[in-house]
Amino acid sequence: MIRTLRYALISAFLPWLALGQALGDGGTPGQSAGPGDLALAPSRLELPLKPGESKTVVVNVISSPGAPGAKPMRLLASLGDWAMTRNGQVTFSKPATLPRSATDWLIYSPVELLVTPGETHSIRVTVDVPEDATPGDYTSVLFVEERPPDLKQQATSKQIMFHFRLAAIIYVMVPPLTTKGSLTALDAQIAPTQITVQPVLRNEGNTRVRPTQSLDLLDAQGTVIHSATIGSNTPILANSELQPTLTLEKLPPPGEYSLRYRVDFHDGSKVIEGRKAITIPAPAPQKPAPAPKKKRGR
Repeated sequence: MIRTLRYALISAFLPWLALGQALGDGGTPGQSAGPGDLALAPSRLELPLKPGESKTVVVNVISSPGAPGAKPMRLLASLGDWAMTRNGQVTFSKPATLPRSATDWLIYSPVELLVTPGETHSIRVTVDVPEDATPGDYTSVLFVEERPPDLKQQATSKQIMFHFRLAAIIYVMVPPLTTKGSLTALDAQIAPTQITVQPVLRNEGNTRVRPTQSLDLLDAQGTVIHSATIGSNTPILANSELQPTLTLEKLPPPGEYSLRYRVDFHDGSKVIEGRKAITIPAPAPQKPAPAPKKKRGR
């Protein structure tokens, strides 16, 4: 009997994956299940192309040497669509199903690879932008995953197999490109051990932006007592919103404070600032422990 465990997708934002080793009949790790770690490089491609232009790029499948005696592994390449939710989670869809998909513009080769441990294997991706393409970002994703095993030939064996999939995110950027970021809301919640801040960021341009954010906590006198800076890793896609969650882990003493949130969209405009007054309540008084009951005499 074969038991198959299928792991969730490892996206381009976490491109490294340690491959699991197959278990033998006795339940001990095999020593030649396959290569070591695999990675795609680059894991993100940003390709500025005009209507009618064509470009070929290379995505490398990098395999580390792995354990002694590791055998080659057969991998399959494919294309798909991707998008991002309001809270920054990446979602994947079937190819050419999303409105701003670039998947139909892409041709790649090879479809199947025999990956040798310790070597780098290349996938060539050619992008042909249609003459009538309107300005803005178009997206696609190149998947690389293991070829499904032939389960029928192993019907009498007991194994645990791991299924993985790597992804390289692709942006095709058709000029002229515009960016226009705005802060549309700022909310804060007080929890017993932390302050959670949720701004709502809007990108009204036709290409993604990666804002840099900072957060200051000020006391009643305007003195900064805590600061945090958040890098620009998560993009805000064209004509979409992002609501990140920022956390201040330590609560100050009870009292009146204000939050100062700043965001730089790197779109040529000034840094946008938002303010939010908050109150840190005094802790609830603890109830006294009940007095021990007196034992009745016999």
